[in-house]
Amino acid sequence: MDAVTHRDAIGAYNARAKAMGWTLRCAPAAGFRRTELADALDLWRTKADGRKMPSRADMSARAMKPFLRQMSIVERVATEKGARYRVRLHGSKLASYLGDKTGRYLEEVMPPGTAASYAAVYDTMLKLLVPLRLVINYESPKIDYLSGESLIAPLAAPGKASPLILSVTYLDSRERSAIAPTRSATPHA
Repeated sequence: MDAVTHRDAIGAYNARAKAMGWTLRCAPAAGFRRTELADALDLWRTKADGRKMPSRADMSARAMKPFLRQMSIVERVATEKGARYRVRLHGSKLASYLGDKTGRYLEEVMPPGTAASYAAVYDTMLKLLVPLRLVINYESPKIDYLSGESLIAPLAAPGKASPLILSVTYLDSRERSAIAPTRSATPHA
């Protein structure tokens, strides 16, 4: 897909998010506020090594060590009623804020609107098969003072109908997240 198609799909997601009152927005994977996310994107690109995406095996625990506590792996599961998303891995730092979601489906652990916003952005990323940057202002009463910034990116999964989704998320207070981006990832052709 070309850049115009990517921009159209991202714009369509963001327009839907605004219309639905979702607080999650997506953009091309660039301009991260957190240098760790730019580093995670650089690692994803290095491990892809010229391929469309790296495999899940390429992103081993050893390779992902700096991000493990902020990392999730999500899988798309086809059902008779459509697709659902199950969290296969949920990092310990994320679990300390959001509760452990490992092994659970989004709609089991999130309010309906929040689950729908994540499912829609995951659908968008899987359609495009490119990394995306996400920004969210959390609305859950326990964490409504936080915002998050994430990298989501596809991972090839041999034997699976759909790629897995790598998510690396950092949470900050909303005041801190208003700070301008610190650096972009290394430019990539």
